[in-house]
Amino acid sequence: MTHGSRKPLREGDGGPFVRFQVRYYGRLGVPVGIFAACHHLRRAGRLTPQDDELFTTVDNWFIARLPYPPFYADGNTIRAVPWFKPDAARLIAELAPLEDLLRRYDVPYDVVRSPDPGTIIYEDDFQIGVLPYVRRPEESRPQTPAASGGANVPFG
Repeated sequence: MTHGSRKPLREGDGGPFVRFQVRYYGRLGVPVGIFAACHHLRRAGRLTPQDDELFTTVDNWFIARLPYPPFYADGNTIRAVPWFKPDAARLIAELAPLEDLLRRYDVPYDVVRSPDPGTIIYEDDFQIGVLPYVRRPEESRPQTPAASGGANVPFG
């Protein structure tokens, strides 16, 4: 299922934990992750039927293989942020189609590595959930250009 290309992430490139995030902030006070960004494109009606199907396929693949952190059960009221662990290399490789979607729809994103992304409140074999040490306060977050093309609306 791997599509696209990206340089392999190497140990020592900034830390063992990895997060794919876009360059706008959401309700958690941190840059929005790759899955939420793709959901935003879908919700804004920007995805073609083929791209919507691709996103659904990738999303379902991850749902079937990645444990569901309990902090999502209540809508993530504690505002935890997930990061991949070093042992998640196979899962990380399967994000390539979502990276391709972001590039096709001109959504800038970064692959961020950190040795210590926050206080760990959840951990499984592939990911950690953290409470970030720093968040952008709600009132100071800039309005984000909508995935629908320029309207200023905050994303969650």
